[in-house]
Amino acid sequence: MIKSKFTLLSLILISLFYNCAANKIPHTPLAKDIKAIAEKVANWQIETFEDMGKYRALPPLEKRKKWHHRNRYHDLDWTTATLYTGMYEFSKISDDKKYTKWLLDIGNRNDWKLFKRVYHADDHAVGQFYLNLYKDSKNETMIHPTQNRFDSIINSEKGQKFLWHWSDALFMSPPVWARLANITKNSKYLEFMDRQYHKTYNKLWDKEAQLFFRDKSYFDKTEKNGKHIFWSRGNGWVFGGLALIIPELPQNWEGKSFYIHLFKNIANTLKHIQREDGTWSGGLLGDEKDYPNIETSGTSFFIYGIAWGISNGILDKTSYEPVLFKAWERLSKCVNKEGMLGYVQPVGAAPGDSYKDYTEVYGSGAFLAASSEMYKYLIKYYPNKNK
Repeated sequence: MIKSKFTLLSLILISLFYNCAANKIPHTPLAKDIKAIAEKVANWQIETFEDMGKYRALPPLEKRKKWHHRNRYHDLDWTTATLYTGMYEFSKISDDKKYTKWLLDIGNRNDWKLFKRVYHADDHAVGQFYLNLYKDSKNETMIHPTQNRFDSIINSEKGQKFLWHWSDALFMSPPVWARLANITKNSKYLEFMDRQYHKTYNKLWDKEAQLFFRDKSYFDKTEKNGKHIFWSRGNGWVFGGLALIIPELPQNWEGKSFYIHLFKNIANTLKHIQREDGTWSGGLLGDEKDYPNIETSGTSFFIYGIAWGISNGILDKTSYEPVLFKAWERLSKCVNKEGMLGYVQPVGAAPGDSYKDYTEVYGSGAFLAASSEMYKYLIKYYPNKNK
């Protein structure tokens, strides 16, 4: 009888040990460590910016042939625009002015113009860092091309149609419209953004899953487990975009609650589908076995949004901090000793492969935004540990 009780007690203790290990509470990171790894990523990305092609040539040739490759994307492309957004966020927590200078050089050599497609959301994305730098300097040169482009869209017949018909667009264009409205205090930019945003929401938001389809072609596509396909980075674009839009909205504007409610709904979904390793699968509702590699671009956007949401009183700290720290703990291990962020899914429009030694500039941008917001979060909530 004694032996039997001892065996039973041993089994209970062993079970408790493994349950605690599996569900361990992640440690609280230090702000200085986050700043250091972000600086490493920022420096590496600036140093390799002109020759990014070689960092897209590592996976097997048969897979490479399926991918969209260029040696370096255009200065004004959406990929680089995402990097600039993250670099700007990092410049605000760094004491080194070289990051701001690098962004100024990009803007000056392109005359502060948006990219070539007038109505395409992707070609508006560089306006994010233009308007941010304008707010810092009040240099009118930085804002005029964007304002002129947006005025032409508002005054055109095509501008009244459904323009943002894919989820990524909600990161690329709406934050620029919202920021321009805030800067100019002209409500026409906010009204345009709000109309177009609701058109996309009405078309692509899935009320049951509380996530966005990437575009209408995914309405009937499913994962191997039978659940709908919801692309991680696609929803990352939306979630990160909301964290950029909401601060620009007028405090008493009646439409603001829609964006806050949407942000909270996505966050709640993310909390419940986080992987054991702390990240999110490339297909958010797919089984982990079907996504054996982690994917860092979507995860970075989710970290950015959650940290911002808690810091701004939109998300509950007690509920979301464990999600945040668990995600950061894994993401931070995806930066190599040189400063390259790995496991970034290549350009695409659906869940796909990711590799340890493969990166993209938009991945670095998302990581820099995430780490910058994490840094501010820790300074705010754990000041004694981060003096």
